Amino acid sequence: MTATMPLAGTQRAFAAWLLHRHAGTAPDIVAACDGERAIRLDLYADGYRWRLVDVLRHDYPVLRASLGQDRFDALAEAYLHAHPSRHPSVRHVGTGFARWLATRTPEAPALADLARLEWAQGEVFDAAEADTADIGAMATLPADAWPALRLSLHPAVRRVHLRSNAAALLEAHAGGAVLPALRRQPLATWLLWRHAFDVHWRRLARDEAAALAAVARGVPFADWCMRLPGPTPALRAAGLLKRWLTDGLLTGLRIP
Repeated sequence: MTATMPLAGTQRAFAAWLLHRHAGTAPDIVAACDGERAIRLDLYADGYRWRLVDVLRHDYPVLRASLGQDRFDALAEAYLHAHPSRHPSVRHVGTGFARWLATRTPEAPALADLARLEWAQGEVFDAAEADTADIGAMATLPADAWPALRLSLHPAVRRVHLRSNAAALLEAHAGGAVLPALRRQPLATWLLWRHAFDVHWRRLARDEAAALAAVARGVPFADWCMRLPGPTPALRAAGLLKRWLTDGLLTGLRIP
């Protein structure tokens, strides 16, 4: 290093070199290195970049399998160049990958769907634990408490809106099958949740998707129940509640 370069400037120049490998952004660092130290600097920068690429490979295995190793790595490097890691934990480095993909490739919407679904899968697996409500607690509620009843979703519950068959690729990858081609499909809402340390997913019927969205907003039971289609909305609501409780989607019952 040059003796005249302030420490803060040296740190900024080194960060620019480490993140982007632009020699022009760190001329003093590069110029001050002899051959051996320049090689070490290159190895450090390469190692840092490939470690982050490897993190993205781990976070998006189905997307990598669908694109192929070389194309995935090229997109991952381009993403990291555009969005350098800004969090102490590498767990967050892929947070914006789906949004970035949405405008970068010809098949962008479907690829972004798959990336968004895989990221949600990781969030479900990592989400905090919480005690779940059970059917017994529901059975003890007095009849006059039901209209104002509010439900709380488990921290590991996610809803993802997809316009592709991304979930079919996840299913095939989980079963060790050949991945189908990624293609566009009509909009659908998918539910992801965690049960017994495994992540599960299923496509939601339109009325269940609307009901879960209402529950997430804190809408009272009577309001979302009466919006369910069909001649017996209360019966449909009872069926939904039973399934949600069985799957461990709910953590609390609140009566204002």
